[in-house]
Amino acid sequence: MHFRALGQRKGGFFLVSRAPRASALRIFSTRSTAIQSSRMLPCAATELKCPRRACASQGSESVSNEEEASLHLKSCFSAEPVQSAVPCSDDGTASLVTSIAELHQHRAQMASVYMGFLADRRVQYRDQLLLSGLGSIQGRMQVLLRRLLACHSQAAADDAHALPEAAAQMTLAAVRMLKETWMRINGVTFRSGEAAMRRAYIRELRDCYATLMCSGLLQSEGDVRLILSEMHSTDLIEPDASFYEALFMALWFLEEVRGSAGVAGERPAAGSPQTPEIVAGEVRQLRRSVAGDLAGHYMGHALAQPSASSTPTADGAPTHRAVRAETWEVFFATLANAQPAPKLLDLWWKRFLDWLDEQGTAVSGKSPIDAQDEGESAATGAPVPYQAIHAVLAWCAQSREMEKALNYFNAVNQRGVMVHATTLPHVSSPSPLAEDFTEPGCLTCPSKHTAVQQLQLALLVKLMASTKSIKMDGGLRSLVVRDVQRQVSPDVLYTAPWGVINDLIAGLSVPSAMQLLRRCSSSAAAATALSRPAGREDGSDERARNEEATAAKSSSTREIPFFVWASLLRRCSREHLQDEAESLFVFLRKKFPITSPEKRELIEIMMRMYTTMHPPDFLSTMDVFIQHVIRTPEGEPKVKPDAVLYELLIKAADTRNAAMMIFLEACAAGVTLTEELFEALMGSTQYKTVASLSRKLPHDYAASSLDAQLKIPADADAHLRREEALRARGKPLYDSTGDAG
Repeated sequence: MHFRALGQRKGGFFLVSRAPRASALRIFSTRSTAIQSSRMLPCAATELKCPRRACASQGSESVSNEEEASLHLKSCFSAEPVQSAVPCSDDGTASLVTSIAELHQHRAQMASVYMGFLADRRVQYRDQLLLSGLGSIQGRMQVLLRRLLACHSQAAADDAHALPEAAAQMTLAAVRMLKETWMRINGVTFRSGEAAMRRAYIRELRDCYATLMCSGLLQSEGDVRLILSEMHSTDLIEPDASFYEALFMALWFLEEVRGSAGVAGERPAAGSPQTPEIVAGEVRQLRRSVAGDLAGHYMGHALAQPSASSTPTADGAPTHRAVRAETWEVFFATLANAQPAPKLLDLWWKRFLDWLDEQGTAVSGKSPIDAQDEGESAATGAPVPYQAIHAVLAWCAQSREMEKALNYFNAVNQRGVMVHATTLPHVSSPSPLAEDFTEPGCLTCPSKHTAVQQLQLALLVKLMASTKSIKMDGGLRSLVVRDVQRQVSPDVLYTAPWGVINDLIAGLSVPSAMQLLRRCSSSAAAATALSRPAGREDGSDERARNEEATAAKSSSTREIPFFVWASLLRRCSREHLQDEAESLFVFLRKKFPITSPEKRELIEIMMRMYTTMHPPDFLSTMDVFIQHVIRTPEGEPKVKPDAVLYELLIKAADTRNAAMMIFLEACAAGVTLTEELFEALMGSTQYKTVASLSRKLPHDYAASSLDAQLKIPADADAHLRREEALRARGKPLYDSTGDAG
């Protein structure tokens, strides 16, 4: 008996579907009967070799090669026209299962990279670092998602090139198609009466939505509202914590944030193009304030949902949690990159602490303690997630909020810190850290665990970075240096990530910073030599170990990246260490095969050093501009002049005529005119502060009792006597504006 004859029983084809693994029977349903797999003939059961499919699929799996096999099948999720899917082999199904596993790995990797941005403060003002770090992962996720859609659609077999264009704009049909394919591959169905299968279905459904959010296929906030509408109207579920975490990471790729679409309140004047903003030599690509507003909006949306109940629901749905500790960590990481107003961050921080106190002992990751410790922790408050305080301190370091950084640090030190493996994947198990990190005073107490020292160092250097460009630090720099020497071992310090080292040298003196970089560059060889197992104590083994250590020292030195050297050059320029800055400027151009943006950054640092001298060194500033911008040294990349470089030249000009000539040259070179450029031109004189103070007083001015209290000098009106003497001699008078009267 052939399978085709079995399928044509009762006058029509029936949908062959395979139940999930939890069910022991395979049920093949027709219009009026249900045939169990025990009744199936052996030949038919042998011939049936198809991958598992869920009952709630939009398309049907054809069981024959004839065209009329799938004419009367309808979708269970929508009333759209049914598309017959290309039959997938067992190898194809295994490949799709592998694709879903890879999507989960990419999602976890994206969260790890996103939280790792907190250690590098360059991400907070360089848009390209943020976009490139997440964009590469999103590109791989989009390829895997389009592979799932290609298996569902038969048109993909004929027009494989049309799929990227079709997926360029997210539609409701594409969302349902992807959701259906995801469920079918995972072998879960909505129509199962079992509570376990119902929970598995909702869990996979939320994983599908979170993966779709992370992939970057959503181009605007309208696509996000489309997903939320589909969840509310069709799936009848609320977004969970994983959805909001994926949304916070995907905000940076929306059109409203990327600047490709108009935003309310930011309409330029009619007929005038919007001037691009240049930050550190790069054109700003992101509207970070818009990202912060969207993150706050959706975080409020999550907090408005009712809290999760401890008991499962009657229909078998899993426990729903819209906000968890990891959600707050990702949210504060987004705020750190968005740079909101200080008052707004204070309000979110207060709401965060209230949420922690409400959770109490239900917060995940909190170690059990005895009743006495519970009473003490209740008085001080619940522990704070580590990445949350790391993000807040990163915001303080970028905003130069030294006082707020100390307040946040002390508040968390009194509460304690808890660690999550989701946001700190390099920590193998947070259980050894519980005794050191959940108790008050954990941030200032020495610990024997290497992981604890690494976490303490990452927070201490943020305090150091918050004092950057602040002369009167109140002794905070020396206090941080003392804590680092007391709590962090040299091996942990010298092998720390370069982002952490970059924050630390921001508060050190230049000789100390140079010595630290030299130790860090040779730490890899020392660690390699120390990590070798000890052998016999004879002379031959000692000589062999010395030779291996020497070879390791020469071959495995730790290379100092370019951005750390550039940060050291910026430090020398800020302190006007002209000899060290000029030596570093030559050294970096010879050592590194630098690109054009990197060389432009070095040129701006040197020109800014000469411009901020007292008085400005106009000749040196002009020499750097001519030698490296107008001309190009042999073997070095060419740098194009921009508004920032011309602005530095105008600020350094020693006369008004020189400033006006530079401005005309900038206009002739086609440089975009900015407000900062005009502001530099209007105040282009070394004596602008003296001129503003030496304006003429009115002739009818008379000293009052208030002037006597202020102790104005007796020769305060000397300029009036000078004016009378010049008039008596018949000479012209000049006021502070340079006009003759």
